[in-house]
Amino acid sequence: MTESAADIKNKLEDLLKKRGVMTGAEWQQQRKNKRVDSDSGSRKGVSRELPGQLEGDEDFGFQLIRQDFPLDTIHGVLNLGAVLESSSEHIALSAKDDELVNFDPRKTCFMDTETTGLSGGTGTIAFLVGVGYFHEDVFRLDQCFMRDYDDEEPMLQFLAERFSQCDTVVGYNSKSFDLPLLRTRFIQNRIPFHGEAMMHYDLVHASRRIWKKRLKDCSLGNIEREILNIRRKGDVPSHLIPQMWFDFLNTGNARPLHGVFYHHEVDILSLVTLTAWLAQCLAAPEGAGFDHDEDQLSLVRVFYNQKKYEEVINNGNAFLERTGASPLRRECFEMMGLGAKRLQRFEEMQRFLEHLLEEFPNDLQAHHELAKHHEHRTHNLYKARDLCANGCERAMPGGVEETAFIHRFNRIEKKIAKAGGSVSEDDC
Repeated sequence: MTESAADIKNKLEDLLKKRGVMTGAEWQQQRKNKRVDSDSGSRKGVSRELPGQLEGDEDFGFQLIRQDFPLDTIHGVLNLGAVLESSSEHIALSAKDDELVNFDPRKTCFMDTETTGLSGGTGTIAFLVGVGYFHEDVFRLDQCFMRDYDDEEPMLQFLAERFSQCDTVVGYNSKSFDLPLLRTRFIQNRIPFHGEAMMHYDLVHASRRIWKKRLKDCSLGNIEREILNIRRKGDVPSHLIPQMWFDFLNTGNARPLHGVFYHHEVDILSLVTLTAWLAQCLAAPEGAGFDHDEDQLSLVRVFYNQKKYEEVINNGNAFLERTGASPLRRECFEMMGLGAKRLQRFEEMQRFLEHLLEEFPNDLQAHHELAKHHEHRTHNLYKARDLCANGCERAMPGGVEETAFIHRFNRIEKKIAKAGGSVSEDDC
């Protein structure tokens, strides 16, 4: 006798139950129940596992973890209160931004984000945003944490209020990443974003101007180790943090997030002491705040790139007095020579470039600048001709430099011939 469809269905269900296999409907219901439990667990789990409090309510709120640090709290080489003594002039110098001469640490937000990815596109979420600021006699750190996607709007409204009380925002790679990302999230939530109206001090660029020649790696972690003498304990690697938030959404287990909050906290505290340390080093006269030759030369370059040529010469002279034989001296002589040229102090320019050639006789730029100087200013045509000849010997055959030297050499030869012998080397 042929079995009916109902009999076959019943036997199949019995077989699945014996083997512990769920039907599709049972699987869907279990998934739904797990999602509900996970949502409830994630919200309650944060309060249970982490310090802080719910800002707002369960339907429209986020987790706020607030800590107050005394000003004498040591973080690396300085205490947090040291930044209050920072000179805005030196902050502006390190940032290459004259607007920051109005920098006031007490009206500044030190900001960092932890996100779901590094792409910065519209799908990237900043699930943890921290703002540190000075409040009365403490440094206050607010870490705003999204328990779920629904928490984004109340968190951003809280941040909008915080930003409205600040004149400056300080971050690390914040010009390229953090602020553009926040701008996108504010716009998508239809909340006005006033971050772009604030002055902006991005420490990654300031750090690279001073330390890149020596350290190469100017990530915040390496700056902490090499400059601020900070050693993290119990830290979470940055690349693991996005997945840890996704895992939290799925499981409701907030315990692994301890390391994420610690990582985020240290990032922001490091912004404070790094700002103070940079300003303190720049405030020392003639590069004395920097111990390494590469850093001192970088300071000369900072002045040169900002057309502060008097400081180029002063700091360059101090650098040359401190260093012995070093290939770094070539760049220093060159910047000092060109700085003196911009100041129209041509005798100094000549002296700096002649010292450069004494130590680095193959430097083509110095040959070229001195040849122009003697041709047009001192009118020492024979010396100008000799410099062109020497430069031509050292230049790459057939290269641009050799062509330029030959062209100038031929022109000077014509000038000497036109003088009809009336110009002698002694006259020059």
